[in-house]
Amino acid sequence: MRKSVLALGVVLCLPGVSLLAQSAPPPIATPVPQGDIVLQLHEGGRKLVLAIPEMSTPGTAALRSRVAQPFTATLRADLEYAGVFAIADPANYPAGSREPSTTEAADRWRGTGAEVLVDTRGEVAGDRATVEARVWDLPSRKMILGRRYSGGVAYIERIAHTLANDIVKHFTGKDGLFLSTILFVSNRDSAGREIWAMDFDGRNPRRLTSHKAMSISPSGTAGKIAYTSYVRLYPQIWLMGTDGGEKRELVTGVDLNASPSISPDGSQIAFAGSTSGNTDVYAIGADGKNLRRLTTTRALEASPAWSPTGRQIAYTSDQTGTPQIWLIDAEGTGARRISLAGNWNDEASWSPDGARLAFACRNEGDFNICVMNVATGETVQLTSEGSNGRPSWSPDGQKIVYQSRRGSTTQIYTMDAADGANKRVLTEGSINVQPYWMP
Repeated sequence: MRKSVLALGVVLCLPGVSLLAQSAPPPIATPVPQGDIVLQLHEGGRKLVLAIPEMSTPGTAALRSRVAQPFTATLRADLEYAGVFAIADPANYPAGSREPSTTEAADRWRGTGAEVLVDTRGEVAGDRATVEARVWDLPSRKMILGRRYSGGVAYIERIAHTLANDIVKHFTGKDGLFLSTILFVSNRDSAGREIWAMDFDGRNPRRLTSHKAMSISPSGTAGKIAYTSYVRLYPQIWLMGTDGGEKRELVTGVDLNASPSISPDGSQIAFAGSTSGNTDVYAIGADGKNLRRLTTTRALEASPAWSPTGRQIAYTSDQTGTPQIWLIDAEGTGARRISLAGNWNDEASWSPDGARLAFACRNEGDFNICVMNVATGETVQLTSEGSNGRPSWSPDGQKIVYQSRRGSTTQIYTMDAADGANKRVLTEGSINVQPYWMP
């Protein structure tokens, strides 16, 4: 239990890097007239093969290097990462006209193995870029998606992320994750352990707190971020906006104030608190009112996590001898143990649909990440390398972000939630821990 309740354990003493990039404004998107063909992909089916030629941009080679190449590389990487698309080999793309207006032109593209063509054309005027995207169904030679985007040239990759989101939404019916944010704790600028944010792929890191005191355990939703900070020596819960602004201390009146979790509507905070030395799960309004104790055993209980409906809270309790995952109703009733395998299960995180829980699990040896079906109890272990913890789901439920200690350093990784495939490291250098994927 002390792994999560008192986990202040990694000493951060590596040289820092100043990375203070600001979050970018969203690009402006407008529809382009299109046909009425609709293709739908479903999870677990075969991958749809896309041809994505480099964005056509009139101008100099320098402009191509500055705009077209990073845009195209980002778009290809995003859509491949989505897990439902495959990218046809660009070396086989035909030269000349891209628009599949004739059977012969469409067949040249289909000869690459592609079923869909994503054709993008960009223009730059001053510091503004405009990108028009047309997505073609090659067998029917009809445009199935059209969008026009405009934004700052400096944010051309963000425009690519936005287009990738729209393509994922069109083909799967689910929102893409390419504009999502991952919160984490880092010492990378030598200012001590602070709360940071980064894009889904690890780019654009920006520091959100500057307390110059240990700030840990970020959680966020509904435009709010909660975290624990030692700015007043003893741990207290703080709230701030998603850009790091409007910070305020949430006075609870109890000790410890660890691992805060915000309810889906942002109105309540569940946290681990203590009176007389016993650690229990508490909840309090985001306005600092209506404190209530939800667990009342003599066991150590911590790591609360609200369900997506806001009706239940998962938490860790050692009342049966070893730390295990329990559920309790939001009113503090109906407590019941739900993890049955392994001798240590902790740090539960709900999938967006509420059907699964990811958590740190251990039977023997190091900690790993497990995923459990809440209804059936069926549990699958997704990791096997390093010592792993702090899982958190992507907004679309397809990925999990987590921390992994390998050797002398701890970094943040992502993987497929279904089977643990496609593991990617997002951070490097300094120690980076406690990721939380914002919904």
